[in-house]
Amino acid sequence: MARVIVLGSLEERSELERLLRERHPEVVVDTVGKPWELRESVRAMAYDAAVVAKGPIAEHQDRLGAVVALRQDAFTGRILYAGTFLNEKQDAAAAGADVVFDPTVHAAEEVVVRALHRPVLLADHPYLRHLFVGEWATLGELAGDLPAAPPDVLLAATSLHPDAAFYTALARYSQAHPRLRCVVVEDGGSDDALVAALASGVQPYVVMADEGLQTVAAHGRRFLRESWLRHVMAPA
Repeated sequence: MARVIVLGSLEERSELERLLRERHPEVVVDTVGKPWELRESVRAMAYDAAVVAKGPIAEHQDRLGAVVALRQDAFTGRILYAGTFLNEKQDAAAAGADVVFDPTVHAAEEVVVRALHRPVLLADHPYLRHLFVGEWATLGELAGDLPAAPPDVLLAATSLHPDAAFYTALARYSQAHPRLRCVVVEDGGSDDALVAALASGVQPYVVMADEGLQTVAAHGRRFLRESWLRHVMAPA
C-alpha cells in the first residue's frame, strides 16, 4: 500500500486528503502544516511521495526549504510541488522537486496517484539490472522471447544474444512500440552478433570498452525519468 504525506494549509491539505481517500482509498495519506513537520515525519516514516500543496506566494521560500530539506536527507520517494507562477515552478525544480504541476490545470489527487507509478525496466544481464537497484523503477529480467507487453526501458547485452535474428526482431519490436526505449550494450559476443546489432539501428548503442557502465546507467535513468514524467503529466 502506497503512503503519501502532504504539506499545506489546513484547507489545502484537508481537501487533497479528502479527494485521495474518496477516489483512491488504496493510498494512505498523512498531512502536516509546517515544513519542519514534513521533514520530521519523513525521517520517522517511509513515504512513497511527499506533496507540497499550493500555498500563498509569501510562503514560497518556506515551501522551497521543505523540498531542499528532503533532498538533503536523501528522501527516496517522489517530491511533488504545486505551483501556478513561472518563478514558483522554476525555483521548485531547481530545489529538487521531481515534478512541478499547476493544480488549476492538473487535478492534484490524480497527479499524486500517477506519481506512484514505477516505470518497468527489463534487462537481460544481471550486471545491467544491478545498475538500477534503488531507482524509481520496477526491475525485471529479459529472458527468452521479447515480451508481448513492452516495458518502458529495455537493455540488451550482445554477450547474451549470439543469434543475429534477435537484433532483427528487436528492431521490429522497437518500431512497433514507439514509446519503448532500448539500449543495446556491446559487451562481447560473436562477430555475426555484433554486426547484426549495429545493423539493426537500435539506439543508443553503447560499447562498454569505450563508454563504460556509467554511460549505460545515464541512458537508463534518463529514459526512466522521461517515461515517469510522461505518465504523471498525461492528459486526464
